[in-house]
Amino acid sequence: MKKFVGSLLGGLLAGLPLAFWWIGYESIIYSQLNLAGVDEVMVREMDFDFVFYASLLVVGITAVIYSIWSWVDNKREERFYRDYKKDSN
Repeated sequence: MKKFVGSLLGGLLAGLPLAFWWIGYESIIYSQLNLAGVDEVMVREMDFDFVFYASLLVVGITAVIYSIWSWVDNKREERFYRDYKKDSN
């Protein structure tokens, strides 16, 4: 569980700044005139393409961090068992 949460946190910390830098957030603002008795209404919408691609980037970076962390743990265990067998002989 610690490995998953750490990987997710690392993915968020690395992925979100990269998403803003690579993809670039563009807010969508448009105005509607004479809507429901109001002269002008400013409508602001979320850039869903940015949210989708940023979440894919975060999930991808999280998967890479998790796989590297698992590989390092596996190598560490192999070295421990190899050293243990060598010392027991």
